[in-house]
Amino acid sequence: MLFNPTPLEKLTTLVTDLIEKQTALQAELETLRTESTLSRSNEQSKDAEIQRLHGALASKDEEIKMYGDELAAKDAEIEAIVSKIESLLG
Repeated sequence: MLFNPTPLEKLTTLVTDLIEKQTALQAELETLRTESTLSRSNEQSKDAEIQRLHGALASKDEEIKMYGDELAAKDAEIEAIVSKIESLLG
């Protein structure tokens, strides 16, 4: 004997399927919301880390410039000493 569902049974099956799909989609949506929140949080912490690193880099750039200025002054001193030695040697 073939099973021939009634319209009410068909409707019940369709409604049950829709409810299952809705439940699955709600779970997926909640997972995506959670992932989105975590991504935003990670982005904010990475932005803060980038800002910290920019500050550290600016500090190192300033330090390098200071050393460059010191080296230029030492080079000038050396050139002056070499000039004096050359003038003494004749």
